[in-house]
Amino acid sequence: MRTLYLRIFVAFWIAMVLALSCSVLITLWLADERLQHEQLRQDQLAREASGELSAGGVSGLRDWLARASTQVAPDRLFVLDAHGDDLLGRRVPEFLRARLGRGPGLGRMQDLPPDARDVRWPSQLISPNGEETYALSLLRLRRGPLNRLRSIQAPIVTTAATLLVSAIVCFLLARHLSDPIRHLRAATRSIAAGDLSVRVANLMGTRRDELALLAVDFDRMAERLRALLASHQELLRDVSHELRSPLARLQIALGLARRPGADLEREFDRIERETARLDELIGEILSLSRLDDPVRVLSTEAVNLEELLETLVENARVEAEPRAIEVRLARAPPLEIPADRELLYRAVENVLRNAVRFSPDGAVIELQLEQTGAGAQARALIRIRDHGPGIPAASLQRIFEPFYSVAQARERESSGYGIGLAITARVVALHGGSVQARNAEDGGLVVELRLPLAAQASA
Repeated sequence: MRTLYLRIFVAFWIAMVLALSCSVLITLWLADERLQHEQLRQDQLAREASGELSAGGVSGLRDWLARASTQVAPDRLFVLDAHGDDLLGRRVPEFLRARLGRGPGLGRMQDLPPDARDVRWPSQLISPNGEETYALSLLRLRRGPLNRLRSIQAPIVTTAATLLVSAIVCFLLARHLSDPIRHLRAATRSIAAGDLSVRVANLMGTRRDELALLAVDFDRMAERLRALLASHQELLRDVSHELRSPLARLQIALGLARRPGADLEREFDRIERETARLDELIGEILSLSRLDDPVRVLSTEAVNLEELLETLVENARVEAEPRAIEVRLARAPPLEIPADRELLYRAVENVLRNAVRFSPDGAVIELQLEQTGAGAQARALIRIRDHGPGIPAASLQRIFEPFYSVAQARERESSGYGIGLAITARVVALHGGSVQARNAEDGGLVVELRLPLAAQASA
């Protein structure tokens, strides 16, 4: 049973069944004890009746029967003669006559009615002269199952059995529920103390219920927290490293400006450039941190990808024309996706500007837009290819990490900080898509952005 609800239901149901079974068994046992007690009572009455018969004859026996019937219970105590008639002239039940074998056509046990089979065998009374035989019978009280439960002992024993069975079942159920909760609580305290390596799914054994699924989700949460903390720590180190370079150049420029006879105009221009770089770096860092906000909600609208790419190409040509680089957009289908226009524009722009930056003079940059898949799996594919030096295979996935720089890019002093492609990856992920980079067979880098045509944004 994988459902915790079903386990709880079955556990309580079994507890009730066991309690009811114990109650029935106890009731039957008490009923049997009562029958034995009544049999002893009948034997005692038979001895008293024999004494009266010996002392006072039939008349004495009749007087004793009248007194004893009133004390025991009316119509329970009978003394029958050889013809099956009661000494007090009362109506004798047919099943009692059948038990005595004095009813018409009833002599075998299998021929007796059901009521007669529950009657005890009568006690035999013999007159002093041995000529007359009488039969004394004490009929049992007619008690159904409900009446049996009303005896003095039954409620006490039944209550005790019910409490015992329910206590055992509830104890086992409580242990079954509390063990995983105890593990989760200990893991929560460990995480609060700073230990993000703790895991609890392996402590659940073979469980497949909601608590086991909760443990799996807890491990995913702990892993996500660990990854986020490590990412933030790495980001902090990278930001500190990236900020040192422009700040050092600013300090150098200030030192040069303070020298006698320094060219203040040139030093001020240098300070202005370094300040602009700092402003750009801080702006990109803020943009990246906003995209990592887990409660961020995209302001989506219907975005025509063909028009978006045409605008991007026109803007990229301004930067590419001085180096004779051609930015070419293939004929694209009119695809629309629900997206945040500004974020999507920036995501594609970052890839396109990188392509222009690393392409040799006179090269061609190709953009393509097409649809892949159908139905719920339909995707818009944006492919951007340059003819630059490409990227080492080991770095193809890492270029989407913040502040990661390929050695060739640093050698070109491209003034990039390694944040643009990280922003692209974050934006595409927020829209429920994916981004991938690969080296073209004939040289250059190909970056593919896949975006869902339906509203599947993870945000």
